[in-house]
Amino acid sequence: MSFAREVKEEILTHTFTQDQTIALLSGFIKYNGELIYTNHGACLRLASSSNNVIRRLFSLIKTIYSGNIEISIIQTQKLKKNKVYELLLTDNVIEFLTKYSIYDIAKNDKIIEINLSGDLNQSLVRAYISGVFIAIGSVNSPETTNYHLEFQTKELESANYLKEILEQYDFHFKVIAKRSKYICYIKKSLAVSDFLKFVDAPIAVMNFENTRINRDFSNNVNRMINIDIYNQQKTLFTGTKQINQINLIKQKNLFSELSEKAQMLANIRQNNPEASFSELEIMMNEKGIAITKSGISNLFKIISKLAESIGG
Repeated sequence: MSFAREVKEEILTHTFTQDQTIALLSGFIKYNGELIYTNHGACLRLASSSNNVIRRLFSLIKTIYSGNIEISIIQTQKLKKNKVYELLLTDNVIEFLTKYSIYDIAKNDKIIEINLSGDLNQSLVRAYISGVFIAIGSVNSPETTNYHLEFQTKELESANYLKEILEQYDFHFKVIAKRSKYICYIKKSLAVSDFLKFVDAPIAVMNFENTRINRDFSNNVNRMINIDIYNQQKTLFTGTKQINQINLIKQKNLFSELSEKAQMLANIRQNNPEASFSELEIMMNEKGIAITKSGISNLFKIISKLAESIGG
């Protein structure tokens, strides 16, 4: 099961007041519903690839709609041959859609703006947005590193209106055109997590955050391991180069040209090719030579300069 479907099914597990039910169904029907005209009048078709979603929607619709509802299952002919579950409302559909300001029958089109007055009751806005998300929303699995949550609409007006509503709750969605669709989306992980809280999907939030935190922790551990490996390789390369320079100086009988400190450091380096400057500092101090990492670096510069002067 996809993460997006898990979120949608979780949203519908909650108990809603009648006003919240109307708001949620309004959002879903506006973006999922299809009006079909037959010899017997208008019908409303609702569809979902989730059996749980369609069953829960059936229960909610029955609380505000007294007409006949037919349930059917359609086997798609696509490669995966998924099933599509459908509800078909067949009685007094026009009256139903008009009563709840879902469709403008005169214009034969859905009503974009939600029927909420004043300062917008947040619980109703959340229910409405939840319904829209169930209808046309999608969110990437937290297993991926590409955080992405979107609404896909047929009209630019709808995408901009959803963006406008969500701006009031500090969600900064962006809108782009993609083929014949309009995408209203967010990509930041924190924004995705906050949106899942907004539509009241706490289990999805927990799964999202746990997966994200575990992956970030794993990435940080791997990053630290890679840094350690790089530093070890760098230290070994540096140590090998310094030993080659010291060997050259000794072969040319110029070792006495170095100071006593530099000679002691050179001998220690030959016996400890993988030692870091910090470790060499400790070894020098243990032999009674007070020196810092900066001093170690300066001595190796002197050794290097002497080796280069004789072709090393």
